[in-house]
Amino acid sequence: MTNNSGVQRRGLLRLLWGTLRPRQWIKNSFVLAPAIFTLQILNPDIWFRLLAGVAGFCFAASAVYTVNDIFNCAEDRRHPQKKRRPIASGELTKTTGWILAFVVLLISNIFLFLSGSSVVVTVWAYIGLMLLYSIWLRRLFILDVIIIAIGFVLRVIAGAGLIHQPISHWLLLCTFTIALFLGMIKRRQEIIVMNAQPDQLPGRSSLTNVQDTTLLDGWINILAGMTILCYALYTVDPATIAKHHTTSLIYTIPFVIYGIFRYQKMALIGHAGEDPASLIIRDPEIKIIVALWGLTVGILLFTAN
Repeated sequence: MTNNSGVQRRGLLRLLWGTLRPRQWIKNSFVLAPAIFTLQILNPDIWFRLLAGVAGFCFAASAVYTVNDIFNCAEDRRHPQKKRRPIASGELTKTTGWILAFVVLLISNIFLFLSGSSVVVTVWAYIGLMLLYSIWLRRLFILDVIIIAIGFVLRVIAGAGLIHQPISHWLLLCTFTIALFLGMIKRRQEIIVMNAQPDQLPGRSSLTNVQDTTLLDGWINILAGMTILCYALYTVDPATIAKHHTTSLIYTIPFVIYGIFRYQKMALIGHAGEDPASLIIRDPEIKIIVALWGLTVGILLFTAN
């Protein structure tokens, strides 16, 4: 009896952990962007505040994921991958999901208050926007991807609040465009999955009347170029040069170009599936180029200051 109870507890913990989607927490690394670009990441006095802020955002996102699964479990059951989620599959009840969302949201707020009250408003703006997305906005084609992209911008704004530093408008635009780029690729992959299984109902209602990827391919190409342009303009912006005392950030542009084109190539030949985060974690070339970009930025900023 004891062994069976232990197995059941481990099974429940596995379902709860899966509902939180910890693999998606990599998206909250955007919170660290302002600290990295200002070299505040080297200041040990703010490490606790940064870690608490990232943890708060991670748990806030997990609470939103849980609520999203509750509201959209019927739609998720028609999706080839999402139907395996604990709530959609019926392994976890909606009541348990609501309790989990409340507990995780409470943990999030504890971390946020530890990090400093300046980011609480931003994170709650993110939570409110994502709840609107889960309940309604996710069903509106194009607008759904824009809302997700705004969520990434709010992450960067929260990161700037953690270190009490202003953030470049070009960096915010770069964040917005790359999030749109990743979001459009994810929608494109979902359309491909839908077309491969025409007998099934669409897994995402916003794509019900979208069957061709040609239009999205054009948007993806535009967004790739816009992201590179926004980053390039950030590196040569007089405010950036004055703040970091260097004009050398322009030499990091090739890393950004290669990373975006590499991801786009992998996605278009079908290796990205539907989850941008999984490819970024799994693909060795993308990990290497991100590491080289980060190392180069760090060396340039450190030597200049």
